[in-house]
Amino acid sequence: MKKPFFFSLRDKLLLAVTLLVIVLVGGILFALNLILKPIGFDALKNDLARTNEVFHSFVLERSDNLVDKAALIAGLPRLTAALDVKKPKFEEVAATVTELCLDLNSTVRVPLFIVTDKDGRVLFDAFHIPEVNRALMENREPDPTKETTLDELAGDWPNVKQALQGGESRGGFLYHLQPDDPKTPASDLAFQTVTVPISSRGRILGTLLLGFALDDKLAARMNQMTDSEVTFDVAGKIYGATQNLQQNANLAQVLNPAISDGPQTEAGDSATNATLQLNGENYLCLFSPFSVVNNPQPGYYVLLRSLDKAFAVQETIQRSIIFLGLLGVAIAFGIVIFIAQRITAPVKTLLAGVQEVGKGNLKVRVDVKSHDELGILGKAFNEMIIGLSEKERVTQILGKYVSPQVAKKILSTEGGVALTGERRECAIMFTDIRGFTAMSENMAPEKLVAGLNDYFTRMVDVVFEYEGTLDKFIGDAIMAVWGAPVPFEDKELRSVKCALEMQAALKDLNLYRLNQNLVPLTMGIGLNTGVVVSGNLGSDKHSDYTVIGEEVNLASRICSKAAPGVLGSSGCKW
Repeated sequence: MKKPFFFSLRDKLLLAVTLLVIVLVGGILFALNLILKPIGFDALKNDLARTNEVFHSFVLERSDNLVDKAALIAGLPRLTAALDVKKPKFEEVAATVTELCLDLNSTVRVPLFIVTDKDGRVLFDAFHIPEVNRALMENREPDPTKETTLDELAGDWPNVKQALQGGESRGGFLYHLQPDDPKTPASDLAFQTVTVPISSRGRILGTLLLGFALDDKLAARMNQMTDSEVTFDVAGKIYGATQNLQQNANLAQVLNPAISDGPQTEAGDSATNATLQLNGENYLCLFSPFSVVNNPQPGYYVLLRSLDKAFAVQETIQRSIIFLGLLGVAIAFGIVIFIAQRITAPVKTLLAGVQEVGKGNLKVRVDVKSHDELGILGKAFNEMIIGLSEKERVTQILGKYVSPQVAKKILSTEGGVALTGERRECAIMFTDIRGFTAMSENMAPEKLVAGLNDYFTRMVDVVFEYEGTLDKFIGDAIMAVWGAPVPFEDKELRSVKCALEMQAALKDLNLYRLNQNLVPLTMGIGLNTGVVVSGNLGSDKHSDYTVIGEEVNLASRICSKAAPGVLGSSGCKW
């Protein structure tokens, strides 16, 4: 008779793992284009967003540096003295301010440096230095054919207007550069600027405008910092770009439609993404708007990353996955043999954990190293121990409000004890230390708290001894309840015995306080029984279990009327 053919456990695992590797590799390759490409796209968007944050931090840092320089220059006594004259002659003031500012700019080195008087007339412009001063700087005789006059009236510039009214202005600024040589065409430059008032003794004497250029050099520096292509677009014109983008003659023609087709943004709005193509290469770009003080349209910091280069990396990943998949099939046999030999180790670990729990150790955890059924079992074991630890913690916390016996009864009751609003007949107790307020005024806070905690500890132990529920502490007063949330037939008797026992406990406490040269304590106790409303009261963020009603108020009033050491009661049924 032939022996029946069967697969061993190792054979089954070998077949299963081999098939699993093949299915996984095929599934990954099939789904890679559906999953990896969107993930790569999102990662690129997130990377651009982080780059935008770095860029704005850099711009903000440089703007703050401009503010510091502007505050220093605007407060120079020599500059305010040159502007603070009773009957100023424009040419004389301009000459004085020019000499001073040329000396200052050799130190601060700010590309855009403009000073105006209180009427908004330009006294100094670093881009239009008078021929006399230029010749002096170059150690030559002035050329009368190259005389430069400062007739620019900047008073209607929005940033200068704001500064002349005492305010500070930040933002982009379009500067119209008119060269000294009439044969050279005029051009526009873009700057990130700060404009501040120049004042003395509460009077505005003029304005100071400082700015750094949004140009190719800044774009190249940001490219080095962020590894992104950068360009500055203001009112449909490119003012600076990284080297790769400079090669695209149609850069503005491609960017502007993308800006127009995207969400309408204003300066201060969040950056928006778009995809576009430059010279046959696909890019993901991010448009980050910023305000331009002398133009109604916002400017844009445009950051770009090549999608083609990013997805080329994913193609490399695809090839790597194919190779790894084939390698996985080749070594599957060895893995299965290893698994078969080590499969009993997790079982032994689980057994040891169960034995520790049996000894009462709820801190034990098993190390889950696999993701099969044994791994799931180990995870479920850990979750079970966490649940047991949580139940133990709940029991301990509940024991701070009710006696341990009552806490166990609440947790063991099927369905729990209702903590919603309901009417219950309860015995209510209030206790109060007499003369506590006057006593506390002459005691150090540390001694006051220590003494009060010692008193509360002894009194609460008595409440729990008679299975009462500690409702709350009210300053030096205690409120306790019998009959809620757990009902008692002899609630009145328990409350009375508790009150008597508390008086005895206070006597022992006073003997101890006298031995410590401390003032003895006296207390009043009020008891009352009746129908009250019990339940969780509070907001959806915090609530406390308590009882309310006229019977509670009566118990409190009885306590306040009770003489020190005398039990007051009303309405009791024993």
